[in-house]
Amino acid sequence: MKIAFLADAGTVHARRWSLGLASRGHDLRIFTNSSFGTFPDGITTELLPGKPPLAYLRNIPRIKKMLGRFAPDVVHVHYATGYGLWGYTQKAAPLIVTAWGTDIADALAGKLFIAPIVRRALKAARFITSPSRFLLEQTVRLEPLAADKLVLLPFGVPMRVDEETPHAPSGSVRVIFTKQFYPTYAPEMVVRAFAVACRKLPDLHLLMIGGGPLRGRLASLAESLDLGERIEIRGWIDPDQAQGLIRDSDIMVMPSIMESFGVAAVEAAAAGVPVIATNVGGIPEIVEHGVNGLLIDVGDESGLAEAIITLAGDEALRRRMGSAGRQIAREKFNIEDCLDRLENLYHQTLES
Repeated sequence: MKIAFLADAGTVHARRWSLGLASRGHDLRIFTNSSFGTFPDGITTELLPGKPPLAYLRNIPRIKKMLGRFAPDVVHVHYATGYGLWGYTQKAAPLIVTAWGTDIADALAGKLFIAPIVRRALKAARFITSPSRFLLEQTVRLEPLAADKLVLLPFGVPMRVDEETPHAPSGSVRVIFTKQFYPTYAPEMVVRAFAVACRKLPDLHLLMIGGGPLRGRLASLAESLDLGERIEIRGWIDPDQAQGLIRDSDIMVMPSIMESFGVAAVEAAAAGVPVIATNVGGIPEIVEHGVNGLLIDVGDESGLAEAIITLAGDEALRRRMGSAGRQIAREKFNIEDCLDRLENLYHQTLES
C-alpha cells in the first residue's frame, strides 16, 4: 500500500508509525514542514519550504502536485491544523486524520483561524483516530458530526524483552521529568516538590529533559533551593536517548496541568518505571492509582512531594508498580498491536 503522511517528521510518533509501516512492506512517504529533530532513517521525507503557519497556506499548490505525483492509496494527517489544511484541500486519496491533543484544544479555545481548519479536516476525513478516550470526547465537542468516524488508536511504544528484568539498585533513587519546560507541564513545581522530598530522603537525584523557555528559571530555582548535584537540567535530546534515560530511572514525575494522552507515562510504564502524575485528561487511562503509579490533583505541590517520598522510600512498591506498568503497556500500548489496528483502518478506508 502507498501511504502519505502529512506530519511533523521530527516527532517520535511519526518516526514509530512510519518505520513500523515500512517494515511491513508499505511504501510510505512523509510530507513535512518541520526540520525539528531528526527524520526517520530510510523513509523518503519531503521537506516543504517556509516557516509555519503561513507556509502551510503557501504550500497548498505544491503539496497537491507532490501528492498527485506520488499517487498514494491513503493520505494520513497527523495533527489537524496546518497538516489538516493540506489534508482537506488535497484530492489525491481518501483522508485519515489523527488528532494529537493541542490541535483540538486550540480549536475548542477559539484560537484564530484554527477552529475552521480543524473542523474542515475532521469533516473531510473517512476516519479520525485519537490516542485517548478523553480526546475522543473533546473531538466530538468540537465537531459532533465526527462521532461516527472516531477510532481509539493509542500512540504505541516498543516493548523490549530486557525491560522484563527489574531495575538494579543504584544507591540513589533516580527521578525523571521528560516534558518541555512550559508552564503547562509544571516544571517549577517539580523542582520545589523535589527539594521538599530531599529533606527527608537525601539519596535522591532528579533529571529534567525537554528544553523550553523556563530552563533558565529552573536552574535559578534549583540553585536557590541548594539542590547542587542532586538535580540535572538538560535541553532537548533525541527521543531514542530519552527512552534510555527513562529506562535508567526509578520514578517518573508528570504533574501536567493538561494532557490529552501522556505518551511519556506510556514510555515509563513500558520500561517498568512507576509514574506520579496528575489526574487530568487522558492520564488516568494510562496511570492507574496505586497500581502502576500515583495520581495527584492539579497543582498539588505537597501531594507531589509526598508521592515522591512514598515511592522513593519503598523499593518493593516501585517494583510492584513497575511490573504492573509493563503489563498495562503490553496489553494496551504495544506498538505492534497499534500498527495492526492502523493497517486494518487503512483497509477499511479503501473498502468504504
